[in-house]
Amino acid sequence: MSTEALVLAATTVIRPTSVAAVLAMLAASRPHRLLVAYIVGGLAFSLAVGALVVVLLGGMRTAGASSSVRPILDLVLGACALGYAVVTLLGGGPRIRIGGGTGDGWMHRRLSALSPAGAAGVGVLTHLPGVVYLAALNAIAHSASGVADGVLQVVVYNAIWFSLAVFALVLSVRRPELPQQLIERAVVVLRRRQQAILVCFCCVLGGYLFVVGLHGLTTMAS
Repeated sequence: MSTEALVLAATTVIRPTSVAAVLAMLAASRPHRLLVAYIVGGLAFSLAVGALVVVLLGGMRTAGASSSVRPILDLVLGACALGYAVVTLLGGGPRIRIGGGTGDGWMHRRLSALSPAGAAGVGVLTHLPGVVYLAALNAIAHSASGVADGVLQVVVYNAIWFSLAVFALVLSVRRPELPQQLIERAVVVLRRRQQAILVCFCCVLGGYLFVVGLHGLTTMAS
């Protein structure tokens, strides 16, 4: 398993959008039905996208093109992360309302009166491929020994990505009152420091990807 992909996966466990969705489902009368739909819908979509990207990048690697594709993709993703950090710092980034409250954003509308089908849709929306996932897929495709190994690494990445929802599902069945209490403690920190956390994370991620990309291009040139 790519160490880089594992580290990136660990950063996705607690994300504002995922926390908001899980909290909304835990507040429902039958949260386990919603959480199952959320996990199944999100996983099906994320695994399909991940497997497709890894297979495509793996094919380019076999054809001898990945040596130039990976550093360029790292530079592009790094630029996107740094750009998002700047936008967020200037107050232009999206704000996710966590832990209840009112609002008119898409997340608030989606989480109101959720059905299992709606929860599955939210699972897809909260796991659309972003900079972190694409960077992880790039690392996986570069390190995989074959298609099967690459797909297996995608499965492991997604297992970590969805671990918060799976944890909430298990506890919602065994101890219904506990998962919401635990997650709400994390929400206190996320709500107060959301902008700072996003800016710092994007700066670190963007800087790392830029360094990796430049190193790759330098290695190719030499």
